[in-house]
Amino acid sequence: MTKGKIGLNAGAISNLLADGESFTFESLKKRLALCDADVWSAIGWLARENKIKLDNNTQQGLVISPGTNYYY
Repeated sequence: MTKGKIGLNAGAISNLLADGESFTFESLKKRLALCDADVWSAIGWLARENKIKLDNNTQQGLVISPGTNYYY
């Protein structure tokens, strides 16, 4: 895995979040056809930049939403 690939995957997740919709980890994984490691790496990238909000206190599991530094 390279930083370039992680960045591309982070961009793909960012594009999905562009309309303000939230996704579970599993729905992101399925929708983007990525493995766990690829999704986790991209989530880490976006979390570090405050571009996503993570909520693990749901019945659905981990939910990823646009964060405080996310620009629509």
